[in-house]
Amino acid sequence: MIMEQAHENKMTRDETLKVALMVGKILLKSGAETYRVEDTINRFCIANGYEVDIFVTPTVIILGNEQVDSFNCVSRIRYRTTNLGMISEMNDMSYKFERWPMSYRGTMAWLEEKLKAQVPYGKWKVCLASAIASASFSAMLGGNSHDFIAAFITGGIAMLVLKQIAGYRPSAFWENALAGVAIGVVALICCAVSVQCTMEKIIVGALMPFVPGVAFTNGLRDYMAGDLLSGNARIAEALLFAASIAIGIAFALRAWVLWGWDLWK
Repeated sequence: MIMEQAHENKMTRDETLKVALMVGKILLKSGAETYRVEDTINRFCIANGYEVDIFVTPTVIILGNEQVDSFNCVSRIRYRTTNLGMISEMNDMSYKFERWPMSYRGTMAWLEEKLKAQVPYGKWKVCLASAIASASFSAMLGGNSHDFIAAFITGGIAMLVLKQIAGYRPSAFWENALAGVAIGVVALICCAVSVQCTMEKIIVGALMPFVPGVAFTNGLRDYMAGDLLSGNARIAEALLFAASIAIGIAFALRAWVLWGWDLWK
């Protein structure tokens, strides 16, 4: 019965490309690797009886072939996050393509709902998790109870700053740079309030939730899969994120040395 329904709901080539593009867009925006996006799109197109050329980078998806008069799809990806739950859901869907029971309209409506869905964890939960992780890393580095509390405050405030700024959609460089400024300023204030605080342990602990480990790992995975362009882009992105946080912290420390103590007079 399911096979008959899937046969009845078989999509045209244009519909197949549109659905495949939407699936790829969801995966790429959720932080999936390039090879996973290409493999999922290719699997869906083959399941519907079509072969297409696929080109995916962290910022664009292109589907089509060499025929001049054929239908081609292009999508520009401007904002990406990390949503492993959504990646897992799309991956599970990809193994059901040959028995997919939904029509084109139903599939597109379902995918658009997924694309517009909010991340599973809200801003305050992410800030709390960042605060706990920062405090834990500070303790792992040998920090005392004052460092633990200070890192908890610093990590939570820095993540809150990043989430607040993200609503205005600036570049990722400025998001992370301002988060780095917040880490440096709050850590300095904590050390000024309590002489038992250790600045290095507070800063390093609060820095850990912002380390772009996923982006760097995905870049290496793309290199291993032969996607040199995507690998370069993702590794460069990870290095840029790390540099922006370091610049923000350095700016805060330098500003404190030049003007900070005058604020307390």
